[in-house]
Amino acid sequence: MTLPHNWNDNSPNPWATEAAAILNEYGAVALVSPTTTQTDNNKQNKDSSGIIQHDICDNANQAITSRVKEMHRRIESRGVDPRGIDEAYRFAEIICRDDGGRRYDVPVPWLGDTEHNNECLPTTGVGSFRTGAPLESGDEESIAELHTSVGIVVASVMDALWSNNQSSYVAAAGFLMNEPGSNSQYWHRDGPDEGFIDCFVPLIDLNESIGPTAIQLGTHRMTSRVGDRTNEKGEFAPLLKKGDILLFDYRTIHRGLGNVSKSTTRTLAYAVYRRKEKGSSNMIGDVRNFQAALTLEYD
Repeated sequence: MTLPHNWNDNSPNPWATEAAAILNEYGAVALVSPTTTQTDNNKQNKDSSGIIQHDICDNANQAITSRVKEMHRRIESRGVDPRGIDEAYRFAEIICRDDGGRRYDVPVPWLGDTEHNNECLPTTGVGSFRTGAPLESGDEESIAELHTSVGIVVASVMDALWSNNQSSYVAAAGFLMNEPGSNSQYWHRDGPDEGFIDCFVPLIDLNESIGPTAIQLGTHRMTSRVGDRTNEKGEFAPLLKKGDILLFDYRTIHRGLGNVSKSTTRTLAYAVYRRKEKGSSNMIGDVRNFQAALTLEYD
């Protein structure tokens, strides 16, 4: 759905109620930046900024690209192929999510709005809040700015999605990098649990060659196995622009498509929002997708 130009002006937000209804019905909703019509030789020009400002996306992309290079250097110093082609690996700072390599999950702390901040999550145990090596100060500032901007948008949808006695917090956050030559993932759910919402924000414009995320609409309400799915509502692989937002239920069947481009790495930011009862102190990370792992902090 396309957000109105004044999407951040109203409270409560009618667009957030509509987005929550679509998310509840289909298991996914794409939030697309508004367009502006300008009279210039009868042409229509798109607004130069996405829902998340492009310079914020660019700075975060640069920060996480720098971190991945440093983590790959540390991995290589251990005698392991940092691309993950020889063998997929798992560290607290970076996980290879592709058996053939070139697809990386880079967990970071959630640095956004305090209401959804995961700073009160346990510092031991499992979950993507265990990020190992600390971020560089400049990188941390860029990522915090991105998280804050994302939180402003997504919090409105979460407030409309949950009941009055429920709120949410971020159980995991990070970045997904899909390099040229990566394979398409198998169809999968992130987990069977109700009350989790995934948020994806592309940091570059998506196209079919660099591997957008494909969604099986309506599968969040299915109880059968992934391999037995029936696709009643269709398949959805939105070609989002930089700074747009994709929200989907944790249980929705999806997969990242392979990157068949020659030189373009697809980078997106993610956050996992988890529902909780207001006043509850029961807050844990995403334990299904971020198991305990060794750290590269001391390499």
